[in-house]
Amino acid sequence: MIKQIAKFVLFISLLVLMVVQIGSIAIHYIMPKDDAQVMVANEGLQNSNIVLTSTSSKRVPIAVSKVRGAVVYITGRKNSNALLPPSSALISFTQPTSLPGDKMGSGIIIDSRGYIITNYHVVSQITDIQVSLYGIKDRTYPCTIISMHPDIDIAVIKIDTGFLLQTATLGNSDMVEVTDEVIAIGCPFSLEQSVTHGIISDTSRTVDIDGRQYESLLQTDAVINSGNSGGALINMEGEVIGVNVAIYAPSRVYCGVGFAIPINRVKLILMKIQYLQGEGV
Repeated sequence: MIKQIAKFVLFISLLVLMVVQIGSIAIHYIMPKDDAQVMVANEGLQNSNIVLTSTSSKRVPIAVSKVRGAVVYITGRKNSNALLPPSSALISFTQPTSLPGDKMGSGIIIDSRGYIITNYHVVSQITDIQVSLYGIKDRTYPCTIISMHPDIDIAVIKIDTGFLLQTATLGNSDMVEVTDEVIAIGCPFSLEQSVTHGIISDTSRTVDIDGRQYESLLQTDAVINSGNSGGALINMEGEVIGVNVAIYAPSRVYCGVGFAIPINRVKLILMKIQYLQGEGV
């Protein structure tokens, strides 16, 4: 009788152990992936942060590849009658002197036939305007000014190359939020198509630049320096959300505060040009 009870207890113990093992295996293979991800996240936030950083860094080169070839380098001879901004201005346009007597800036190709948007202050006070394209060395293209809009500091110019150009995709600046990641592409200090990375610091900043008030500018901490004016501020999808225009620079160099014109304001200008010319731009 005692032996039979002992055998029964042993059988029950083995049965319980088997059920526990089967349950563990089932949880491992059957549990939904979302639950598994939650468990992994709870095990260590540091590992989660590392993964997020890695994912973000992979998106940057993809976004840049969509736009970099559509950012151009603009140079010209400074107009002798041009008025210089006061050197004491805290917020200034990002257009420096590149060589003695020369001025330079950046632009964004928006139409494969050679239409380019840039800043009014980049082209308004220079002559013999020339455009250099990404990847084409020792060749510049003369440009024609299509329209200028000093009220929002935007100009549209055009070059004729004889071939179709890479264009940038225009995004929706109304969808931009504070802390969104952004990338600035331009030609600071004659360093063509330079790329910097940062976030949106504010989506509607009003500032005074060279005696004129500019409203609803995007503010970013992506590095913007002299020569970035007219260049692209893009989101992580590779879409242009702003046109770089100015920096807060008491010492005339970058200190963490840059500004861009929201691209939706530029779209209104492009629509007017398209209507007046009866063609796409």
